[in-house]
Amino acid sequence: MTDFAPHGQWLVGNDFIDYFFVAHDNMRDSLISEGIDSSKIFATGIPISDRFLINYDHHEILENFGLKDGLKNVLFFGGGEFGLGKARTVEIFESLVRYIDNIQIVAVAGKNERMRSHFIDVVERNHKQDNVKVLGFTNQVPELMSISDLVITKPGGLTTSESLACNLPMVIINPLPGQEEENATLLESKGIAVWLKKEDEPRVVFENLFANPEKLELMKKNTNLLGRKSASEDICKILVVK
Repeated sequence: MTDFAPHGQWLVGNDFIDYFFVAHDNMRDSLISEGIDSSKIFATGIPISDRFLINYDHHEILENFGLKDGLKNVLFFGGGEFGLGKARTVEIFESLVRYIDNIQIVAVAGKNERMRSHFIDVVERNHKQDNVKVLGFTNQVPELMSISDLVITKPGGLTTSESLACNLPMVIINPLPGQEEENATLLESKGIAVWLKKEDEPRVVFENLFANPEKLELMKKNTNLLGRKSASEDICKILVVK
């Protein structure tokens, strides 16, 4: 199950399912409360690529992306295959670019070329080309996470798991109703993330966060409450034994 809260659709036909692998112990308890045999449920975490576990050369990655040393690095995921929340995403991005100094931003628009164009426009209008790099699709997310101090993203299960494995605090934007909102609620309750909601002023949220390095450090530490770096290996080991 690739989210941090269970959904009833996964339990349809559960008598025919041999094993459930879930993100954390509370999900395991939820499935047991639904009548699933506890022997079939394993709280392993969500499997991710082992590329997120590599110890990359920090200076080499900075150089590859044309980034400076000695600044906080923020990774901003703002694409989304369908451009969901476009106006709000651009507003949040511009608040970060315009008002927050002494940071570097890598903005990833994925395959959303329209969003990439919006990002580039924001950077150029604010004359921040030296501090902001805008990317389209990239397969170097593990490398980018390895140099980052904060990630801004929708709380999808996989991106969240990758961020947790890299001990990255999160600012959550534009969660989809349902499981992504449940993911956001859990991450915020564990002190791992700040959920930037519709009524929040992005500038204020970012200023408060960057003015409080102790909070960022605590958020980073709290990623260990949910991060399961060895999930892929643990699932394979269980299946081999079973």
